[in-house]
Amino acid sequence: MPADIKPAEVTHYEAPKDPDDALSHLVAVSMDAKGFPTKLFTTNRWVTGEVWYTAEDVCRLLPYFAIDHAQPSWPVNIWITGIIALFRPQIRELVVARDKVIDNWMASHPRENTFEDRSLEVTSELTVDVDRQIAAVAKAIEARDGGG
Repeated sequence: MPADIKPAEVTHYEAPKDPDDALSHLVAVSMDAKGFPTKLFTTNRWVTGEVWYTAEDVCRLLPYFAIDHAQPSWPVNIWITGIIALFRPQIRELVVARDKVIDNWMASHPRENTFEDRSLEVTSELTVDVDRQIAAVAKAIEARDGGG
């Protein structure tokens, strides 16, 4: 975690003993029976047990995400790294929406610890299509490069 990114203020937050454990959950991926991504979604803090960072800070981390080691599975690590890169714009939107949902939940449930509230699990979600996303990226590159 970059030194200038600090955990957000969270009720009853306890910093992990090892600074290397101060990890942020970026996004979850739902897949169909063939292993194709169908949805991206974010969750409340209690679901992953993560350290909570603001959407702004999580979005700053996205360009640096890469799993560059062979364990536990080299192909899966490459796949996850690629999915995060391919859907980076959507992940940004989801993380921003996540924080809005959390803020609204806090306002409407002022006596609850929102980050531990088991009735709030998924905070944002979006249906995705890999082929459509690849086509959109190709079109954007073509437009940027002047059509060819």
